[in-house]
Amino acid sequence: MIPSYPIMLLPPRVKTAMTRTITKLIVLSCLVSPLILNNEALAQNQSRSDILDLDIQGVSAFVPEDRNIYTITGEVFNNNTFPFNGVQVSATLYDNNGQVVGVGSDFTSPSGIQSGIKAPFKVDIFGTEIMGGIDAVNNYTLQVTGDLQIQLFQ
Repeated sequence: MIPSYPIMLLPPRVKTAMTRTITKLIVLSCLVSPLILNNEALAQNQSRSDILDLDIQGVSAFVPEDRNIYTITGEVFNNNTFPFNGVQVSATLYDNNGQVVGVGSDFTSPSGIQSGIKAPFKVDIFGTEIMGGIDAVNNYTLQVTGDLQIQLFQ
C-alpha cells in the first residue's frame, strides 16, 4: 500500500517537483485534448472531408465492357499541411428512389498522401453485391477518410 501524505507535510523539494509535474500535465492535456475532440467529431461524421482537407477530384463512374462491375475512379488531393495515412474512399450507390442499393470502398494508391499531393483511387463494386444489379444504380455519393499525421513533439 502506498502511503498518502497531506501535501502541506511534504518537504519543499517534493512540493516543487510535484508542482512542475502537474503543470506539465496540464499543458500537455491542453495540447492533446483538441486533437481528441477532433478525432471524436470525425468519428461521428466521417463524411466531413472539409475538416480533413482531403478533396476528391476528377471522378468518373462506369461499367467496364463485358464486366459485371460498377467502377468509380478519381483522385484524392491532400489540401492539409500535414500528411495522411490510410486514406480510404467509400462509395454509396442509390437507385431512382434514393434507396441504397450497394456500398464499396478502397484505399488510395498509395494509401498515404503527403501535403499538396494527389493519389488515385478506384472503387469496384460487383454487380452481384448491388441490389437489383448494376442497372439499378442511378447515382452515388463518395466519402473520404484518413488518419491525420500530426507530430506534436520533435
